[in-house]
Order: sequence, then structure tokens, then C-alpha cells
Amino acid sequence: MKTCFRRVLSGCCLAMIVLCVISCGEKKQGKLEITEKKYHLSQFSDNGWSLDASGKIKNVGDVDVKKVVVTGVCKSCVEIWIPEKWFTYSQGDDIVHSEQKEVEQVIGNAEIEASRFDQKAVVGYLAVGDEESFSFKEFAYFYTQSKEKIPEMPSEADLDVIIESFESVQK
Repeated sequence: MKTCFRRVLSGCCLAMIVLCVISCGEKKQGKLEITEKKYHLSQFSDNGWSLDASGKIKNVGDVDVKKVVVTGVCKSCVEIWIPEKWFTYSQGDDIVHSEQKEVEQVIGNAEIEASRFDQKAVVGYLAVGDEESFSFKEFAYFYTQSKEKIPEMPSEADLDVIIESFESVQK
């Protein structure tokens, strides 16, 4: 009786160990790659300019992904509003309301509603091996005091498109 009980107990322990090893094994994860990126200069007011981006993203991982958020960064941009310099401003920034009105008066009213900011692209679903286009606007700004001056874009080395977040789809 003791031998039978020991065998059953040993078998249960062995089964638990095997299940733990299998469940702790390597989980499949999504992996994304930016395969193409282009930067565009667009004018949104008489003396206000912005940087926009477009490109393609590919799922090179083992599983499908969803809710992929892509955005741009400007490494050489300043974080405050300065004339004749590229700067970043996002809807999450805490800007004093009076400063925002001043910005709107000088460079235009493109930022009146925070909901109109389009600084990110969201790709809803991307299956393994699939490639999808994306585009987003206004990830950096420039304003001039002269309506005739067209700003020079920052160098490509100072610009980048990043994958901010995504969720792996486990089947």
C-alpha cells in the first residue's frame, strides 16, 4: 500500500514539475520594425510650420499584435516655445493658458483644441509578417516672425519614429 501511494505521489510531483517547466517556457511575443520613414514639412498658418511623418511598420515577431502606437521624436528640438527654433509641444504638456493664447496668436490657431492634436498614429491590428502604413502630424513646431521664411528641417539624424506601445495577441 505504501509503495502504491509513493508511486502515485511521485507521479503527481513529476507531473507538476513538467507542467511548471512547460508553462514557464518562452512565451511568444510580438516584435515590430519600422521599415520605412519619411518626414514632411507642413505649413499650418502664415508663419507656423510643423513636422509630420509617414512610413511603414512590419510585424516581425511570433504573434499578432494590436493597438500599435507610433510617434515621432525630435532630438535637437527644444522643449519650450522659442522663435526661429524647432520645439516640441504635446497635448500632455502643462502649458500656462496665457502662454497657449500667445502661441496661438503668433503661429496660428492649430492648437486651439487639444483633441485636434494628431501626434501619434495607431495601427489597430497587425498579423505576423504583415506591413502597414502609418502617418502622424505635428510632432515638432517652428514659427517665424517673417511670413516669407521657410524653416530648414532638422537633420534626419535628429529625427526618429518610435513605437510607443503595443499589445501582443495570445491565441
